Amino acid sequence: MSFKISKIFAIPLIFSSFLFDANNEFNKVNANIKNSPANKNDLDLYHGMGVSFLCNATRKGFDLDFPKTLNVASATFASVVSQKHGGKIIEKKKEQKVDMKQLQFIASLQLVESALQVCPNNVPEKIEKQFKIETERLKKLQGL
Repeated sequence: MSFKISKIFAIPLIFSSFLFDANNEFNKVNANIKNSPANKNDLDLYHGMGVSFLCNATRKGFDLDFPKTLNVASATFASVVSQKHGGKIIEKKKEQKVDMKQLQFIASLQLVESALQVCPNNVPEKIEKQFKIETERLKKLQGL
C-alpha cells in the first residue's frame, strides 16, 4: 500500500520537475529578446483596457472607489509599458524612453477624459473638477 501512495506522489513530482526545467529554458530565451517600444496601437490597447476596467469597477453594483481604481488602472498602464516595452514608446516616429511617473500621470488624465465620455455617471464631481484644472494647467505650460 505504501508503494501505491509513493507512486501517486512521485508522478506529479517528476512531472513538475519537467515543467520547472522548461520554464527556466523559456526564461533564458526571453532574457535575450529585445523589447520593442510601444507604438500607437499598443498604447491604444492599454488605454482601452484601462478605461474598461475603470468604468466596470466603478459602476453601480461594484461601486469601487474611483480614485483608487484610477490609480490602479494608470499604474498598470505604466507598468505594462515599462515591463513589456522597456519603458519606451514611439512618438512622432522616434523611440523615446519615458519617465514612468509622468506616464502614469498622463495615463490617469487620459483615462479620466475617456471615462467622462464612456461612463460619465461613474466619475465623481471632485475628480472631474481636478481633471479640468490639470488640463488647463497643462495647456498653459504647453502655450496653447
